[in-house]
Amino acid sequence: MADSTDEDSPECPACGDPVATSSEQRVVTTLEESEAVYLHFCNDDCLENWES
Repeated sequence: MADSTDEDSPECPACGDPVATSSEQRVVTTLEESEAVYLHFCNDDCLENWES
């Protein structure tokens, strides 16, 4: 993802902002209908808000 831009960055499910590539980014993998789904979060705070 080093070449990604804000236009093709995934959207954070907690805050709706584009997720920038950084050391604070968090990715959660889930299974939906036997397929892997990757949720990208801006940081730990967004991940915690989404989990609660």
